[in-house]
Amino acid sequence: MTKLKELVGIMKDKASQGKAAILSKRAALSLLRATSHDSFTPSTSKHLSTLLSAGEGSRATASAAVELLMDRLQSTQSSAVALKCLIAVHHVIKRGSFIMRDQLPYSGGGRNNLNLSKFRDRSSPVCWELSSWVRWYAKHVEQLLWASRIVGFFLGVEAEADSAKG
Repeated sequence: MTKLKELVGIMKDKASQGKAAILSKRAALSLLRATSHDSFTPSTSKHLSTLLSAGEGSRATASAAVELLMDRLQSTQSSAVALKCLIAVHHVIKRGSFIMRDQLPYSGGGRNNLNLSKFRDRSSPVCWELSSWVRWYAKHVEQLLWASRIVGFFLGVEAEADSAKG
């Protein structure tokens, strides 16, 4: 049964990647590859860089990339996909353009922005265990977003003017 679920996950990945390739959305294709169902393959820096490059264009492009990332995070039931999405969100916070970071969700109260406090992947004992990591990492990212909004800048990110110099 586990092998069947893995096969279905791989087929879903390939179908989504094929659709993105047909629609020629480079950032979407890289996001799907960076957040695949394969729990043994980490996201590549190439795919994450392509995702981040979407924030170097217009606000509309950055917004679409972040919306795609957040939709994937909210709709998945796979702990591997959720962790990879959270890693991508963390990359946006740390290395993304201001325009892209500005598109990340937050609420005034800063509580449960990513809405993963009840996330559970029941497909296997390992995935069940990974679910607790998903909830912990989501809370960490939520707190980082909340604190950054409170202080008025993103914590742990060099000022864009400073990074351009060095």
